[in-house]
Amino acid sequence: MNFEVSLVVRHLMLRAKMIMTWSSLLITAVFLTGCVSPNTNGSIQSTPSQVGETGQPLVINEVPSSDLLEPGNPITISFSGLSTVPLPFTCRIREDGTITPPYLNMQIKAAGKTIGALEQELEKEYVPKIYRTINVTIRTAERFYFVGGEVRQPSRQPYIGRITVSQAIQSAGDFTDFADQRKVRVFRSNNKVQIVDCKAALEDPSKDLLIYPGDRIVVDSKLF
Repeated sequence: MNFEVSLVVRHLMLRAKMIMTWSSLLITAVFLTGCVSPNTNGSIQSTPSQVGETGQPLVINEVPSSDLLEPGNPITISFSGLSTVPLPFTCRIREDGTITPPYLNMQIKAAGKTIGALEQELEKEYVPKIYRTINVTIRTAERFYFVGGEVRQPSRQPYIGRITVSQAIQSAGDFTDFADQRKVRVFRSNNKVQIVDCKAALEDPSKDLLIYPGDRIVVDSKLF
């Protein structure tokens, strides 16, 4: 009798163990499939992190700031594709971001665009209003800004993207112990002068100014 009871107990324990095993496998399968959703045709696809109004994944193309034209950039516009082409035209992008290309007699927004986008826009303005066909090529000069005065490493720095006055000063080794950090002068390429309080900019970044190619930063000595 005891032997029969022992067999029954062992059988029940085995069934319980099998149920627990299958339950664990089922929970694991549910967890692994929780991040995918069925498609309309029954196939499985990953759930996109962002979807548009049509249900399709959004594709966001970001252009690095160093690839964008900015106010103060000197550019040269060259032409080709004609037997007699206009001479290259050199200008500097105005503070409002515009240029006036030759023969168009109109302002074109250049700042905030890539060189390729501006080339295509100018070609559309020239053709067919002025020329039957023409190719536009834009080149930019090597870009720099200057930091001088009471900084540890006064120098000319390459401009490789958006940068503020405070960041530009850090690129020149930061302030010396004698620097007047509250009245940093910024000489723009159009001869305009602006004053930046770098101490206030530490607490409120909106008080920091962007630097553009050709700008000159001068840090004066503080009065004791």
